[in-house]
Amino acid sequence: MTSENRRANPPRVLVYRHPNLEIRSFLTPKAISSYRVEYFKRDFFEQSEASLESLGRIGERAVRDLMALPGIEEIHIKPREVWIKKTQSAAWDDIEAKIIEILQRALRKKEIVRVK
Repeated sequence: MTSENRRANPPRVLVYRHPNLEIRSFLTPKAISSYRVEYFKRDFFEQSEASLESLGRIGERAVRDLMALPGIEEIHIKPREVWIKKTQSAAWDDIEAKIIEILQRALRKKEIVRVK
């Protein structure tokens, strides 16, 4: 596959809408973090450095970018799923596309192979 095809077809992120309207899961075709489950809350995010580092560089960057979005209250990350709870005042229409963009960027970084 050429790099042009990759840009034309970004990695697909599926969105699962939970019965609780404040929560959505974003499912990725490849793992973007290490094989563990981590939880991050906005109020305690600064104390989460050790947990962030355990995700690996790509997972850590994705969580930091997601937490930088206004309206994100809580994140649960697994290797192929990012569960997000938004604040009641935030609208999914405003943040869902940004979340998908961050996760697609992480997936593209995962595809880069380091050659020695």
